[in-house]
Amino acid sequence: MSAYQNRYWSQLRETKTHVIYLHKYAAQSEWWDKSINIFLAITSSSSIAAWAIWQKYQIIWAIIIALSQVITAIKPFLPYKQRIKAISELNDKLQEVSLNCERNWFAVAEGQLTEEEIHDLYIRIKNDSLDAERQYLKNIILPKNEKILKIAETEADIYLQNTYHCEV
Repeated sequence: MSAYQNRYWSQLRETKTHVIYLHKYAAQSEWWDKSINIFLAITSSSSIAAWAIWQKYQIIWAIIIALSQVITAIKPFLPYKQRIKAISELNDKLQEVSLNCERNWFAVAEGQLTEEEIHDLYIRIKNDSLDAERQYLKNIILPKNEKILKIAETEADIYLQNTYHCEV
């Protein structure tokens, strides 16, 4: 493989990894958002029922109620809900970019394109990814999650090996 084919392959791998990463990141953010909402629903709806056991476990129940009040106060500042929407939209766009990248892989791998054409495709993929991030993330910061990234890299490698029978 030429240097340009290798670079394109690396970009294909990176793009597929980003798609998987964002999907898993959104799922984790959604889990946290739902968990917080469930905790708040349980604590607020069980407050009445807790009066019966209030005398016996007073300190535990007081801690749970206090925690619930703190979470309710800070919940509007937690990023999960905002991230879910942005990540989902970004991931939809990056799936298109990834599919276009895969669509062009055959011509790249078979040497049907010049190095300049491969380079232009490579730059277009990077530009499309950057445009999508600018459009959908705007002022949203996604802290890097190393655990999810490792899983996404592994899954992307397995997908590419199974689909293209190439060593990653």
